Amino acid sequence: MKNIFLALAIFIARPIMAIPTHTTIDPAKGLILQNNYVTYIFEPYGLGLSGMIDRKTGFNHIEKVEGKHLLWEAEFGKGTMRPKIDNNYKDCSNIKLFTKASGDQIAILQWNNIRFWEEDSVVNIEVTIELPKSNGIAKWRIFVRNRSNYWGLWEVACPSVNGFPAGGSYDLALPVEGSGGNFLINWTGSFKTRSPSGFIPMQFMSFNAGSNAVYFSSMDGESWAKDFSVDSKKKTLSLVRYPENMGVTGSELPDQYAVAFGPYQGGWIDAAYRYRAWALQQKWTQKGSISQRPDFPKSAINIGFWIRDTWIWDLPPDVDKNTGNPTTWKRDIGDPHQMDMPFLNAMKRMSVPIAFQWYGWNEHLFDNNYPHFLPALSGFKERVKELVDSGALIVPYINGLSADSKIPDWDKYDPYAIKDEEGGLRQKFYWDGAGRLTPMCPSQVPWRHTISNLIDKMVSQYGINGIYVDEVSDNSHELCFNKDHLHPLGGGHYWADGYRDYYQDILNVAHQNGRDVIVTSEGADEIFFDLVNANLYTAKPSEREIPLQQVVYSGYTLFYGSVCDFKKSNQLFNYAVGQGFIDGRQIGWMDFDLFRRPEYSAKVDFLRQCARLRMVTQKFLTYGRLWKPLTPTNSVPDFEEEFSEGGLHKGKVPSVEARLWQSEDGDLAVFIANYTDHEIPFSYAIDPSQFGLSANNYTLSMITPEKVIRLEKTGNKIKRTESMEPNTVKVIEIAVEK
Repeated sequence: MKNIFLALAIFIARPIMAIPTHTTIDPAKGLILQNNYVTYIFEPYGLGLSGMIDRKTGFNHIEKVEGKHLLWEAEFGKGTMRPKIDNNYKDCSNIKLFTKASGDQIAILQWNNIRFWEEDSVVNIEVTIELPKSNGIAKWRIFVRNRSNYWGLWEVACPSVNGFPAGGSYDLALPVEGSGGNFLINWTGSFKTRSPSGFIPMQFMSFNAGSNAVYFSSMDGESWAKDFSVDSKKKTLSLVRYPENMGVTGSELPDQYAVAFGPYQGGWIDAAYRYRAWALQQKWTQKGSISQRPDFPKSAINIGFWIRDTWIWDLPPDVDKNTGNPTTWKRDIGDPHQMDMPFLNAMKRMSVPIAFQWYGWNEHLFDNNYPHFLPALSGFKERVKELVDSGALIVPYINGLSADSKIPDWDKYDPYAIKDEEGGLRQKFYWDGAGRLTPMCPSQVPWRHTISNLIDKMVSQYGINGIYVDEVSDNSHELCFNKDHLHPLGGGHYWADGYRDYYQDILNVAHQNGRDVIVTSEGADEIFFDLVNANLYTAKPSEREIPLQQVVYSGYTLFYGSVCDFKKSNQLFNYAVGQGFIDGRQIGWMDFDLFRRPEYSAKVDFLRQCARLRMVTQKFLTYGRLWKPLTPTNSVPDFEEEFSEGGLHKGKVPSVEARLWQSEDGDLAVFIANYTDHEIPFSYAIDPSQFGLSANNYTLSMITPEKVIRLEKTGNKIKRTESMEPNTVKVIEIAVEK
C-alpha cells in the first residue's frame, strides 16, 4: 500500500493558517480539513474522501481507487426497487468551514435540490464533519431531506469510504459475539453486522497498522438500527443507517448521532480507553458502577464459578453426556435429594458458591412449545429448595426471544411477531427437531408481559433465585414492518426501547416483595448492562481473544463463562479458565461430567484454584477496572494448541499471561496465569504514576484464598519477576506504603 501520496506532501508540510470564523469554499476546488494530527482531503466537486493522513508519520490510510472516492450513499425504496445515489451523483452545492473558539473546526457540505427519478429538487443532503483541535478523529454526521411524492428513504451510509481498509494491511480489534473481543492479525474478510446486537456488542473497532491506527465508532446513545459494514477485498467501510418508515413516501433521515472516524497513534487498548470515556456517559451506565448500585443483587456477585447442565447429573461411568443434543436429555424422576448429590458434592469440593444454569427442567423438548415452559418436571421445586438453601444460585433457562408458531394457540401470539417487508414471519432455524421459532417484537406490551408473568410464576411457585433469558442480549435489531405494531416501519430505536422496557418488567418481578432474583442473558449487548446482572460468554477459547469489552466495562457489569471442551488437553482447559479468570469473568459453564470422572481431576483443581482466588479479589475483578494485558519484559514461550472457535485450526498462545487491574481505592494488582505444566518466569514493569498513584514507596503482597502475604517494599517504579509454578494463578497486589 502506498502510504504517502507525494503529490499531497505540500499540504502536510504547509503550516495550518488561521481560519476565519466562517469561510465559504468552492466545491470545485475540493476541501482540505486538517489540524496538527491529521489531514483529510476531499476530492473536487463530489467531495469524496481521498486522503486521511496521519501528520505524525505521513501515513495515508486511504488508497487510490478506480473512479471517484465516496463520502456518503443514500438508497431509496418502493416495493422491491432500491435506486441509490452517492456524493458523486451531483456536484456538492456549497461548503462552509467554521472555527470555534476552542479551535475545533466544523465543515458543512451540502448537496441541495437534487433531481431524482423525474422529480425536481426533491432531495437535500447535508454532511457535517467536526474536527477537534486535540486529536485527529473527526465526528461525521448526515441529514437527508426527502420531498419525493413517491420514494421513501431505505438506507443511508455515512461515512462511506472506499480505498480503506486494504486487506492484510491492518490488525483489526473487533467486538464479537460471546467473547471479550477478537484481535485479528493482518485481517482480511468482510462483515455487515447489525447494531444494536450481541453480534457486535459495542459500537466501535480499531484498525492497526503498527502504531498507525484508525478508530471507527457510532456515537449512538439511543440505539438506532444500523449496520457496521467493512470489506477488505473491496476496500470499503461504512456506517449504514436504517431510517424510520423505510420505503414510506417522503421518509427522511434526521441528524441522529455522530460517527467517530479517523486516525490516531496507538493500539487497540487506546481505542478501548476512548470508547470507555464515551460509554460511561450513556444511559446504560447511568446507574453507576456496581459498587454504587444498591439494586445490584449480592447473589450475582458472590459466585465462584458456573455450571450448566440438564435434568439428570449422575450417569453411569461408561456413559458420555451430550448436553449439546436435546434429544438425548433424560427426564427420569427420582428422589430429589439423591438427584441433587452431584451438585452438593461439587460445591463441597470447590468450597465456593456455585451458580447453575439449568436446562431441561420442564416437560417439553428443548426449543419447542415456546413460550409454554410450565409445568416443571416433578421434583423440580424440591430440588431447587435444597440447592438454594445450600447457598447455590439456581438459574433456569427460558427463551425470551421467540414463540413457536407450531403451538396450538399460536393465533394468540402471531399479532406480536416481527414481520418482514412482505408481511412474512422472520423465523429462525436452529436444528432439525426444533419448533418454528419466531422472534417477537419487543414493542408489544402483551408479549413482554407474557415473559415477565412466566418468570413471576417460576419464582413464586418453584423458589428459583435467578433466571436466564436466552437470546435477547445476543440478538440484533430485526427490522419489523408490522404496521399493526404502531412503531416506525423498519428502522428506528423501538427495538432497543422495547427490550429495555422488557428487561425492566422482568426486574420489577425479580425484585418485588424483597426478592433478590438475578437476571442473566446470552451474549453481552452493552445497551442492556444496567438491566442485566450477568452476561454469558459462549465463545470457545481462541488465540484471537482479547479483553476488549472488559477494558471498556469492567466495574459496571458482570461477565461469565469460560467455555471449553474438558475432554481436550489440560493446557487448553487452563487457557480457557485461566484467561477468563485474569480477564475478570466468572469462570465455568461446564457440566457435571467434569466432576464425575477422575481423569479430569487436575482440571477441577485448576478451576477451584481460580474460583477461590476470585472470591478474595473481588475488589479488583468485580468492582475494579481492568487496565490492560501486561506485556512481559522477558521472553515467555508459546504453546501450540488446536482451537475450534472460527473453525478447526492450530494456533499459538503465550504459556503465561498477565493483566493489570486497579481497585476503586487505588490499589493495583497483577493477575497472572500459567497454563502449562512447566515452571515459567514472568517479568514485568509498572509505573504506578500512569494509573493515578503518587508515592515514593509501594508494598507488594501476594493474595491467596487464605491470607495476604507481604512480599517486599519497593520504590516508585515496579520491576519484578514472578516464578510461575506449573498450572497456577497468582495475584500480586501493589499498594502505597503506609
